[in-house]
Amino acid sequence: MIELHIFLEPFAGKEKELEAIYWKEYVPGIKIQKGFQRTTLLKKRDALREYQINITFDSEDLRLQWVASKEHTTVWPKVAALCQRVSWTGFDTVQK
Repeated sequence: MIELHIFLEPFAGKEKELEAIYWKEYVPGIKIQKGFQRTTLLKKRDALREYQINITFDSEDLRLQWVASKEHTTVWPKVAALCQRVSWTGFDTVQK
């Protein structure tokens, strides 16, 4: 499995809009993708504008299919436009 942690810093005043797009567009779009496992939106407790989206897919190839999907290409520009900073880190799941 592959897990991606996406770090977002929305522009001041855009926090609620970011949250709304995640729940109304991002989640429905990602849930229908092959190999999708889960997604979580986190907001750092002691910070005003630090968010993190975690996503898990069965494989990197399936995650890349999500990136190329019409759902992602529609919603991701909306998410990115609300943010002054976006970065990410990917992880492979280590299994015994």
